[in-house]
Amino acid sequence: MKQIKAFLRGGAEATRTHEASTADHVINVAEAPADAGTSSSQPEEKPAAPQAPSSFYCPISMELMSDPVMVATGHTYDRVCIDKWIQQGHKTCPVTGMRLRHPELTPNYALRTAIQEWAAAHGITLNNQNRANATYKYEEEPRSILQGHDEIVWAVEVFGNRLFSASADKTIRVWDIESRRCEQVLEDHSRPVLSLALSNGKLYSGSYDFSIKVWDLSSLLRVKTLTGHTDAVRALAVADGRLFSGSYDGTVRVWDENTLQCLEILKGHTGPVRTLVHCCGRMFSGSYDKTVRVWDVSGLECMATLTGHSGAVRALVASPTKVFSGSDDATIKVWDVETLKCLKTLEGHEDNVRVLAVGQQYMFSGSWDKTIRVWDLNTLECIKVLEGHTEAVLALAVGDNHLVSGSYDTTVRFWDLSTFRCIRKCDGHADAVRVLAAANGRVFSGSYDGTKGCGNCHIRAARDPPYQPGSVAWSWFLGVVRLLPGAAW
Repeated sequence: MKQIKAFLRGGAEATRTHEASTADHVINVAEAPADAGTSSSQPEEKPAAPQAPSSFYCPISMELMSDPVMVATGHTYDRVCIDKWIQQGHKTCPVTGMRLRHPELTPNYALRTAIQEWAAAHGITLNNQNRANATYKYEEEPRSILQGHDEIVWAVEVFGNRLFSASADKTIRVWDIESRRCEQVLEDHSRPVLSLALSNGKLYSGSYDFSIKVWDLSSLLRVKTLTGHTDAVRALAVADGRLFSGSYDGTVRVWDENTLQCLEILKGHTGPVRTLVHCCGRMFSGSYDKTVRVWDVSGLECMATLTGHSGAVRALVASPTKVFSGSDDATIKVWDVETLKCLKTLEGHEDNVRVLAVGQQYMFSGSWDKTIRVWDLNTLECIKVLEGHTEAVLALAVGDNHLVSGSYDTTVRFWDLSTFRCIRKCDGHADAVRVLAAANGRVFSGSYDGTKGCGNCHIRAARDPPYQPGSVAWSWFLGVVRLLPGAAW
């Protein structure tokens, strides 16, 4: 198991600038209970919240430590966090990755005293601080478990008041978001369902059975089965009345949305097609062959083959004028939509770039190096590195004010885009968080829950944390996170 990057040291001042920026997204003390009596407009007028020295924060939770303890390597963590780490079977130091000679924890009295003195001087109560940033759990909620998928959730899509989830159990489940009930189970695929797309009153599902099923959104009945691919259908995208399907057979097929007939088979990739994105009348396809191909949506001809990556292209996103491609070579390339020229190669990640997301001002990249990088859409410079996940970042969803990330570490984190602080970490999934979707003030997550194919993948609900103006409030499900109406999203 990979260990978290050593981002929190108690040492040299030369690293303090970066560490302080890490602390910036660790804790929002302005949301502490002392502010509860102020009006909703007052917090915006207050000076910046005080930031503690970086050594006061736990490298695991990214929160101020109330009971700092040292492990055998000499590194310090909050007791509750390192206890959980060890109880999960880990035998290494999270920061260094070094094997622990013994599991004994030694209280760091000097650091605890320093943290207490700093907290007292700044009016912060350690044992009740920053509830918005505490790990949110669901175990004690009596209504927490709703029966769901039996295996991995591969895709989630939202339409109106419904959530559609696709799973390795060969089904698509249709959920009523408000009641949290499963309305219907769509069972027609013979192998895992990998991809979903919604358009013009239809739901499209792509599967390992090489087919695409077309479902009517009103009746939830199957309309037609689209066949022709000779391997798994991994990506679906709709543009100008046409459905594009990317497959592990190396082709992209184009289907007319009205007649559901295959219009064209787009060939050229020499490896599996992993991802599709539409921008400005052009469909971009990313492949394990290390290239991105550009197809004219109207003429259905290849306009260009974008080369330069030295690893598989796993992620594509588009802004109004640019397309971004993330690769196993740890880089992101930026392509001009009009000229199809590479504007820049974004470097900084130390491992595969697994997922990309784009907002109004920024592009976000998640990597196997456990970090999220924030890139300015205009300057194409990295303006922040978000650290906190202890395993690979697999999923991202972005709104106007918040970024949500899902990780192999089984957690979902919420980041404030105005400060880039982590304002909430949610536990609940029993395995890696694979997919996220955001719509209408809500976020939904799908997981690898159900390891080894035994036991049920559930949807779990938790109590809603108290909502305060300007704060984030949501209901947490295993398989689903729901942002409550009114939360700034």
